[in-house]
Amino acid sequence: MRLLESDYRKALEVLYAAGEIDGPLAFTEPVLQALRNLVPCDVVTFHERSESREGVLVYTGEPLGAMTPELRAEHRRLKHEDPLQPASGARKLTDFVSAREFRGRDLYQHVHRPLGVEYMLWLYLEPGNTDAHLEFDRGDSDFHERDRRVLDLLHRHLRQFLLIARRRQPAPHRASALTPREREVIAYVAEGRTNGEVGRLLGISAETVRKHLENAYEKLGVHTRTAAVAAVYGRR
Repeated sequence: MRLLESDYRKALEVLYAAGEIDGPLAFTEPVLQALRNLVPCDVVTFHERSESREGVLVYTGEPLGAMTPELRAEHRRLKHEDPLQPASGARKLTDFVSAREFRGRDLYQHVHRPLGVEYMLWLYLEPGNTDAHLEFDRGDSDFHERDRRVLDLLHRHLRQFLLIARRRQPAPHRASALTPREREVIAYVAEGRTNGEVGRLLGISAETVRKHLENAYEKLGVHTRTAAVAAVYGRR
C-alpha cells in the first residue's frame, strides 16, 4: 500500500521531536507523543534493559489498566507465553498468533485481559543486540499495514537517535548528590511505576514519594520524571 502525504508529514514530526532531544534518553514523552500521533493507539512505550541500566520504561498516553505489582509478577511468570519476539521491522501480535489463540493463553487471561490490552505492535530498534523497542498498545482494533509501513520507514532513523543519545553523558556530579532514598525512588520510576506503587513498595506515602522526586529534580536540574531517569541512568 502507498503512504499518504499526511503520513510522511507525521513521520517528519517524529524526527523533529527526536532531533530536539539533547540528553542521554532518546525517547522522551514528546517523542513518544509524536509517535502516538503517527500510529494511533492508547499508549506507546519505550522499553530498554541494558548492563548500565536496570531498566528504562517511558510511556505516553492513557494506559488501559493499572499495571499493579501483582500483574507485573504475573507477566514475569508467564513471559514464556509471549508470542512477540525480536525481529527486523515492525511486528504485530497477530503476525505470530491468531487473536483467538492468544486469548486462550494464561498470559492473556492473567495479564492482558485485566489491562485491557488486546492488540500490540512492536518495533525492535536493535534486534539481535539489545531489547530496546517501542511498543504500541490498543484495546479496540488491530493495527493496519499502514502502521507497519510508517514505522519501517522510520526504523533506521529511530535507531540512529538511540545510538546518538547513548553517547551523551549524564551529569554524574548532580546524580551523586542524590540520597539513597531518592535514588531508590527514581529506580522504581524508571520501571514505569506510579507514586502510589513506589510508596507501597517502600512503605511510605505517595505524597512522600512526590517530595523525594521534587528534591531529586532540584538536585538534577530537571523538571520531569523522564528527565530524572535520563539524568541518573544515561549510558556510560
